[in-house]
Amino acid sequence: MIIKTINVMFAADNNYADQLLIAIKSILAHIPAETTVHFLILDNELTPQTKCLVRQITKQSHQVDFIKINQQLLKNCPESNHINKTAYYRILAPQILLRKGISRVLYLDVDILVQTDITPLYESHLGTNIVGAIIDPGQALALPRLGVSPEKSGNIYFNSGVMLIDTFRWEENQISELTLRFINQHPERIIFHDQDALNAILAGKVQLLHPAWNVQNSLIFRKHQPINATYKKLFDEAIAQPKIVHFTTHNKPWNTLKGHPFLAQYQAYSQQLGALKKDSINIVSAVNAAFIEPLAILYASILNHNDTQRRYSFYVLEDHLTEADKIPLKQVVAAFNADLTFLKVDEALLANIVESDRILKSAYYRILIPQVLNGIDRALYLDCDALCNVNLERLWNIDLGEFPLAAVEDAGFHQRLEKMAIKCHSTRYFNSGMMLMDLKKWRQQAITEKTLDFINHHPEKLRFHDQDALNAVLHDQWLHLHPKWNAQTNIIMDKTTPPQHLQQQFIEAKKAPAIVHFCGHEKPWHAVSTHPFTPQYRYYRHRFLKPKRQASIIPFSKNTQISLEN
Repeated sequence: MIIKTINVMFAADNNYADQLLIAIKSILAHIPAETTVHFLILDNELTPQTKCLVRQITKQSHQVDFIKINQQLLKNCPESNHINKTAYYRILAPQILLRKGISRVLYLDVDILVQTDITPLYESHLGTNIVGAIIDPGQALALPRLGVSPEKSGNIYFNSGVMLIDTFRWEENQISELTLRFINQHPERIIFHDQDALNAILAGKVQLLHPAWNVQNSLIFRKHQPINATYKKLFDEAIAQPKIVHFTTHNKPWNTLKGHPFLAQYQAYSQQLGALKKDSINIVSAVNAAFIEPLAILYASILNHNDTQRRYSFYVLEDHLTEADKIPLKQVVAAFNADLTFLKVDEALLANIVESDRILKSAYYRILIPQVLNGIDRALYLDCDALCNVNLERLWNIDLGEFPLAAVEDAGFHQRLEKMAIKCHSTRYFNSGMMLMDLKKWRQQAITEKTLDFINHHPEKLRFHDQDALNAVLHDQWLHLHPKWNAQTNIIMDKTTPPQHLQQQFIEAKKAPAIVHFCGHEKPWHAVSTHPFTPQYRYYRHRFLKPKRQASIIPFSKNTQISLEN
């Protein structure tokens, strides 16, 4: 079987994230096995969750790249409450794609629903034209309004929501520059934003395609008379059997649109998307190059216990990682078909933090999770030096009630709240190496801002760094979990005597820890480690990280015997 690749481009910001995802899903629902789609997403600040979901949807045999556009080049482009700067991205994109070696691309608006294989559209013959596009029924004869020269003004005005673009001819004819110049020089002629400008510049250079490839709302509801008998026949064919349904105008299937024959189908896709979002377990960790191996082993232990096949989305707050540093994490996640997203952190917000030889700036990254993961409402933060022994779905599903955080009491019992002079009802102090976070509540209660404020004003109080600051702000506002969910070294190795109310739970946590936390100076990657779970850590390293070894993936159970012989 010969595999062919088609390039499909969207432009989106997070206001249209769901629409982007639905459009992609509808494309892939009709793509044959012999076609690979290379999705090129012009990215106007899409959230990490949206990008992760795009990758999740396209994972099987397709490719996705997110492309940034310099908005300064669009500073003079008019906007409205219906059209923002994102709509203009398509003007600049062909230049960028040509530099990447992409000579043809199919641009699609995100407010569409695909009904058939789009490969024939992508392969449409353009002749010597720069783009292939479809008539706009309501503006078909509008070129004179734009001041188009008489010899070209008889051409048909197209809708720019579906455009097949020859990027070489586009660049050769300087379409990006000429379009932006038209917008700047003739703002009085602009009614339909970038679409008007594109029509003015591309007049006479457009291959008109069958209306079935862009069946707009005005066509579905027959709001305009066809311009001739030929188009009457084409419109009838398009309405009877649309190939791409385009929800143009202000009425959309997610707001006020009613009576549209494809509304129910769109809503069904939307429900599927809602289930997909809810299904993902979001794991966040912060890491520098020195802790890549422990984090990869943590990932392997989590995924190896995923016996219910829940979707995992891993987010890495990266502390100046190289591409080579990322390879072990990518390999482990790929082996289990999970999702992995690397995220940069704005360290300017951490300018006044207190560091030490053991606690680096990246330890404070967890404070910024609600900001970095904007668009995500729930996350499980885990330190890199941990190991999972159970299906984390049980932890993920815990109801936080009114609290923004669930955590485990720190097993050091340092009386930190008292020593920091924090007025509180309970002196219980949590370990920040495992935090189940309601990010929505964090944002509503400005917990990140309050924690940074405490750090900035009380650096002398931070013996345990970010953990002290988080406890100073969140005292009395966190849900106490069984210590098995953060079985610290002091618990596993009987290095502390717990208070009466925790004695039985410590015994249970030591016997059957759900998450082992190798906190403290002794780590399982040290040659002389005596920690009871060091053999299990080394088992994972041997099984998943050693080169040239193929590992079968067998979830642990109570009867699993760990052996280093293979």
